[in-house]
Amino acid sequence: MALISKEKIAHGTQLGIWKKEESLELLESVSTLDIIEEKEYTKITNESRKKEWLTTRILLTELLQLKTQIYHSPHGKPFLHNHKSNISISHSRNFIAIIISSIYHPGIDIEHISNRVSKIKHKFLTSTELEWCQNLEQQTGCWSAKESVFKIYEKELDFHDIEISPFIAESDNGRFKARVIKKGKEKDFIINYKLIENDFLTHTLSKISNDN
Repeated sequence: MALISKEKIAHGTQLGIWKKEESLELLESVSTLDIIEEKEYTKITNESRKKEWLTTRILLTELLQLKTQIYHSPHGKPFLHNHKSNISISHSRNFIAIIISSIYHPGIDIEHISNRVSKIKHKFLTSTELEWCQNLEQQTGCWSAKESVFKIYEKELDFHDIEISPFIAESDNGRFKARVIKKGKEKDFIINYKLIENDFLTHTLSKISNDN
């Protein structure tokens, strides 16, 4: 099974990354679903989505060392059934990434670096960001970082409400800064990143109130 990494990134907080390599048959053979999960799983018809759904739950079980269900809020934010940890989930073409934390509100995102991001850069970059964010790696990093922050807030933010400080990804991992600039919700974030093959992963942690 293709667990890439499992690491403690802060107090009470774990990050797990899984490369999607297994066949659907293998994933189904090692997955034990309860009645609720079985009902949800049978509604999925796309094979790629089935593999992603099963792998996500296998990775979560690996991180928690116990089995629990993933539910979603009306806004689509995941949360765990009968468990105190907060969770954030992301997937790309080749990877699934999860953060669980009993201390923080986590946000995570992983994006495949491709020309797709460059074609829509005006939709998610501010005018200030457009001045320095020139290459695909930077543009993908900005997109991913904004997704990570957005997942913490869940609602009431637009990508133009989040501004990324200039950065250059000079190594396979590092950090840069982001700030929510929307009036009344201003907040600074440290964005941690990893370059994994041709994917750009970002994650961030925050203690925020329920009303953000």
